[in-house]
Amino acid sequence: MFRHVLALVVVVACLGLAVWQLQRLQDRRGENARLSAQTRLPTVGLEALLASPGESRDAAYRRVTVSGTYDVEQEVVLQSRSFKNRPGNHLLTPLRASSGTAVIVDRGWVPIEVNRPGALQALPPAGEVELTGVLLPGEAKGLFGVSDPPPGEVTAIPRVDLERLNEQLPYSVPGVYLRLEEQIPPAADLPEPVPLAALNEGPHLEYALQWGFFALVSVIVYAALIRKESRRSRKQRELTQTAPSG
Repeated sequence: MFRHVLALVVVVACLGLAVWQLQRLQDRRGENARLSAQTRLPTVGLEALLASPGESRDAAYRRVTVSGTYDVEQEVVLQSRSFKNRPGNHLLTPLRASSGTAVIVDRGWVPIEVNRPGALQALPPAGEVELTGVLLPGEAKGLFGVSDPPPGEVTAIPRVDLERLNEQLPYSVPGVYLRLEEQIPPAADLPEPVPLAALNEGPHLEYALQWGFFALVSVIVYAALIRKESRRSRKQRELTQTAPSG
């Protein structure tokens, strides 16, 4: 009896996990569709977007323009970001608009030897610039993510931790940052702007198929064991029936 219950539990658990992964896949597809629609909306001014309560809640993945000056003194290196199979970093530089609005700008990729803020070979224009880019949410530490740097002011971070940057900046920045696409006047050779990564569906379909496969294997193994047990019982009965009586 216990084996029957155990087999049923295993099959139901595997099927439940497969369904759960399919539900996550549908959620991911819905979110991807929403984010894709965000990027196709008309380009708006950053200050106008953040000034509207209804709009600012859905600011992520909106394409915006903003003018201002870079605050290179508050620049931070975003570590370990490869681009086109080249190891390197990104540079996060606050941009301050004349109205007082500030936003963190991911200016793009630099070679791995550029590992300090304010590197001469990657300095932005000194005067006012006009930027176009896509707003992105800050990055959270994953389960196996790189540990956060110790408390205090940082010049290099492993992820776009906007809360951490807000703590050390002399002004506040919103809960989104700008991935630079175009800049007037343009930068020299560095940093290289990095395009948005394509939206993907993650591994949910593969996981669902794996759990479905495990459920199928469990059923096959269970059926094989039942068949083997049935044959053994039948053989035992035949031996008992043919055995000479005392």
